[in-house]
Amino acid sequence: MKENSYIHLLQHKSFMAFWGFTTLLRLASNILQFALAIYVLDLTGSALVYSTVLSIIILPRILCSSCAGYLADRKDCIQILNYVTLGTTCLMACFFAIHQLLTPLNLPLIYVLVIFLEMCETFLGPTEGKILINIVSKEDISPASKISSLDDGFVDILSPIIASLFYSCLGLTGILGISLLLEGIALLLTFLIHPKSGYICVIDRSEKFEIFSLKNVAFSYKETFLCLKGQPYVIGIILFAPLFNFFISPLFSVTASHFFRVTMQANVGMYAMFNTVLGIAGLFAPFLAMIFIKNENEFKSNENGTIASILVLLCLNFTLYSKANIITYNGFLYIVATAMALLVVIVTMMNIATSITIKKRIPEQVIGRVISMIQLCSTISIPLGQLLYGFLADQFSITISYLISTLGLAITFIIMRKTYHMLLSIRREEEKC
Repeated sequence: MKENSYIHLLQHKSFMAFWGFTTLLRLASNILQFALAIYVLDLTGSALVYSTVLSIIILPRILCSSCAGYLADRKDCIQILNYVTLGTTCLMACFFAIHQLLTPLNLPLIYVLVIFLEMCETFLGPTEGKILINIVSKEDISPASKISSLDDGFVDILSPIIASLFYSCLGLTGILGISLLLEGIALLLTFLIHPKSGYICVIDRSEKFEIFSLKNVAFSYKETFLCLKGQPYVIGIILFAPLFNFFISPLFSVTASHFFRVTMQANVGMYAMFNTVLGIAGLFAPFLAMIFIKNENEFKSNENGTIASILVLLCLNFTLYSKANIITYNGFLYIVATAMALLVVIVTMMNIATSITIKKRIPEQVIGRVISMIQLCSTISIPLGQLLYGFLADQFSITISYLISTLGLAITFIIMRKTYHMLLSIRREEEKC
């Protein structure tokens, strides 16, 4: 990697446009999620009901993931980006009009909104994963992946601040309006993204068939599994990702939300501050990744990250359980916020490491389908975990949720260690050749 790769990428117009696009789209999504969390929890008071809203995303993932991977591998990724972003913007405009002019959003309408937004994100996932290969050189993939993660912290910091401000002043109408504005600007940025000079799109044309035939969708899944046979470590990652998402993601989306808003009766401002702390933690993680994740040791970040996550949850559980009678109200909030912030740093670094591995090790002609499979398996595990942790949050203390996550991560570490042992063996064989 060139020493000035980071500076070079900051002067790369297409990369900066793509970075701005992903930042704005993620900001709009996070603002909406934050507001919907408060809206539904205040409406029902049930973490289980809220978890069903989150869990409904499994439907578009199952129906559309194979088609999304197919399109990313066989069509122009930049055009897909344009069309899907246009669809997302139009969808948000429709629901803004419904909420403002016809009727306030109720649970059924929220289900519909979440389903269609998730459908759009399903088609964007494999395309976003592959488009970086289209616009930057191979040696810039690693620094580009790290730079593009810098916005995560800013987004996580700004999202609760913007969402709480607009929600407090304008309600859900303000949230839908600001989300629509951000998506509109993101749409304009997609027209500034162009492939790198001399780039020839690598497309898998081994089979010629229509996209939306049920038979051909099934064949697409079969073709994906055949592609994975030559990449055994990817199979390990596909097993690892859903486990990690099952045991960790609900701690942020369900357990913490219920703990702050229902158990501790924290106000919107306090809940926003908690999310801001998580955003600050996420802001530092990519800088740490630039220092600690080198080109040849990204696998260590995932192994060490899993161990660190286990230790954080063990310490948190021990502290909350053994000192439950002497910890003050604010003390509970501070302890949970600190532990979750540490988890954000660890998880962010692990995501960056995994992203680098996939983009560098998967052949370009199949990377869309591989990412769609990882996305599908991971997404299926998230709502299942949210349903479980929603039930746990309603029925038991928060320590039970953390204990189950600790045990789950111990299993995940075993799978991750075996997976990266295979990857390390492949690298050694390549070095000998």
